[in-house]
Amino acid sequence: MVNPTPPERYVLGIAYQAGRHESIKKGLDGNRDYFEPAELRKAAATFMKSLESGVMHVDGTLGHVTITESYCWPEGAPDWVVKTAHGEVTVRSGDWLVGGILDEPTWRAAKDGRLTGWSPQGQGTRIRRTPA
Repeated sequence: MVNPTPPERYVLGIAYQAGRHESIKKGLDGNRDYFEPAELRKAAATFMKSLESGVMHVDGTLGHVTITESYCWPEGAPDWVVKTAHGEVTVRSGDWLVGGILDEPTWRAAKDGRLTGWSPQGQGTRIRRTPA
């Protein structure tokens, strides 16, 4: 059997970091939202029910990515530092990872650095917490 998808078009990356990270002060929406690990696992499970993935949240881009795996880095596991062509990435306890195979145009965009990560799209309820 011939593999129609070259393995080099496979990507794995963080879809969402678990918990608050001091290195991230504010999101593009002006807030700094985050998921605790247990809630992030629920979001990852909901995502797996649909398995639809597009590119850059743009309508009409479904089918450019085939999701092949989705999991949360085990709580309590040591950090995993990964060296990539574009720098280092640290996967921490509870982080949600997504892996998939990209079609040729999307693969080129990723190799060129125009696509640098996963971005789950969804809805949530903002809960204000007082700092500890």
